[in-house]
Amino acid sequence: MGNAWSGFPKVKRVRPSMIWDAKGVMADPAHLPGWLSNSEVMMERLRRDVPWALNPRASFSWYEKLPQSAYYYGCDEMWKKPCAVLNELVGRVESEFQCNVFAVWCNLLKDGGNHIDWHQDKWGTDCITLSFGTPRRFVMREKRSKETIADFLLRSGDLYFFSEAANQKTEHCVPKDDACTDPRISLLFFIDYPYSRLDGWLYDATTHKYEQHHT
Repeated sequence: MGNAWSGFPKVKRVRPSMIWDAKGVMADPAHLPGWLSNSEVMMERLRRDVPWALNPRASFSWYEKLPQSAYYYGCDEMWKKPCAVLNELVGRVESEFQCNVFAVWCNLLKDGGNHIDWHQDKWGTDCITLSFGTPRRFVMREKRSKETIADFLLRSGDLYFFSEAANQKTEHCVPKDDACTDPRISLLFFIDYPYSRLDGWLYDATTHKYEQHHT
């Protein structure tokens, strides 16, 4: 990528299944407010350029009928139907966090009546989410006890991260908000290892493990 994203806000690098939060604490899940500085411009481009559809994956037995518009941007779409704004955001995430994005799930909630019920992701990998537009709550609870473990108000430009390990133990949702009359877009970046060499950790492609490395 070179210096393509030199004007983009910098954060500490991701370690395996972890990220540094806004307070400099290693956290999972983690919330980084205001990570994307030009979110309003990106919001308009996403609304205009993404081929939104209702219930785009209804043929998948594990996926329920969606109340919101959505779009799945996987490897086939990236090659056969490239979307410039999504490719730009994929490049920013990959460059900043030294990861590989293999798919992006896009949600468009037209107002507070559109919501996402309690569920557990089934992608089997870590997830980075970017929010655009009107603020909406994101709530995560422990799967067995139903105890709330995270409740964030995600504003435009905010980044949210949780690992597959956290996903396996939890459920999450975006609740209804009757006071909300404006749209919100969320992009879920599903990311693959390796995260190259990060903060003194070195990925071993033979063992598929990370070891602390001292120079």
